[in-house]
Amino acid sequence: MKLHPEDPRLTAYLLGELGPEESAAVESAIAADAALQSALRETESVRDLLTNTFAPASSDQLLPSQRAAVLQAAHQADLSGKTIPYPIIAGSWKPWLIPLAAAAAVAAGIFAIKQAPSAKPDVVGTTEPEKKPSVSKPAPPPVNIETASAVPPVKQEIFNPSSPGSVAAIDYPTLDLPVLSGKPDLSSLTQSIRTERKLPDRDRVRLEEILNSFPIRLNGVTAIARAPKPVWHPDNRQDGLTTHTATLATETLPCPWKPSATLLLVSIRGNATDDAGAKVVFHPNVKAVARHHLLGFTTKEAGENPTKLAARSATTLAIEIEPSTATGDLGSVQWTVNGEPATPVSITRSGDNEPSDDARFAALVCAYAQWLAGSQQGLIDAALLSALSREVSSVDLSADRADFLKLIGESLKL
Repeated sequence: MKLHPEDPRLTAYLLGELGPEESAAVESAIAADAALQSALRETESVRDLLTNTFAPASSDQLLPSQRAAVLQAAHQADLSGKTIPYPIIAGSWKPWLIPLAAAAAVAAGIFAIKQAPSAKPDVVGTTEPEKKPSVSKPAPPPVNIETASAVPPVKQEIFNPSSPGSVAAIDYPTLDLPVLSGKPDLSSLTQSIRTERKLPDRDRVRLEEILNSFPIRLNGVTAIARAPKPVWHPDNRQDGLTTHTATLATETLPCPWKPSATLLLVSIRGNATDDAGAKVVFHPNVKAVARHHLLGFTTKEAGENPTKLAARSATTLAIEIEPSTATGDLGSVQWTVNGEPATPVSITRSGDNEPSDDARFAALVCAYAQWLAGSQQGLIDAALLSALSREVSSVDLSADRADFLKLIGESLKL
């Protein structure tokens, strides 16, 4: 048998897909040809690399992507009224799937490697890239100073409560966050559902008022702003002591109604005694974020956001982030308190971190408020709300949260 180093029968031989006679013929051809032996070693290295890369990792907890699959199955079951069997995940991959996956992956990997152009090996140390011949460009036309316009400023999102809508991160690379998003109030909602026995008018639903009716303690990255503590001295010197002025906490989790997106929760808290002036801005990484949306708000290119952070106050905000790449860097939250810069917080996307109970509850509140407002139609429905309510329900749930779950159930029956 005469074989070429790129003959597909080499891969089939390596994966054990040939019959006894053909396998023996290929083996004899390999033994007699050094080029075939080299090609086989290359194929084996690709196979080992892909096997190690896609090796299943054991875990006793559901990953967010697996949780999303469970929610989708529950959604379908609620819509059809039938029980959809969902396989219990005892491991990760079924054993009989591994050969098929390995065959497909190895074949794809070998094709990619063989089609890639050959390159010289990298040399350890500093190397300069190959210089391309310069191409002369025509000189730009002269600029008329009298008619030349100024460089347009970068757009910045300033939000006021209104109907929801997301914007492109490349057009709006900053998101100015309000430190006081609205007075917490559930009275109008409970009166409409429990007294009037109807859902509230959509334009009267205030997501930020519903969300901030509950204390939310996030379990992600937290930063504390501190300022020098003034003490009396003839020349106004300070003794180096500092005082707490504000706290900013964040947490991310997969968005329940859009698993491909990330839900960023931001909590801003004042100190126990004094009001402060705070400015909080989310800077999305435009290379990794396609769109973002401050839930419950819409873009307004005029006006200012509230910056007064009252003592003992707390505001929780939710931002839906649609990534454009698989990178974990989604940007950062930068803030100042009383004009002094505080420690910024980096926002990363990780599907392996288990969200806190408070983050899950906040996500449920956001989904419920958007359902009442008629937004995210086709993504948020009664089945999803039922599944999220069951997920956050527990025997030790606080009285106010347990009553809120009951309110959601009453709403779904109207």
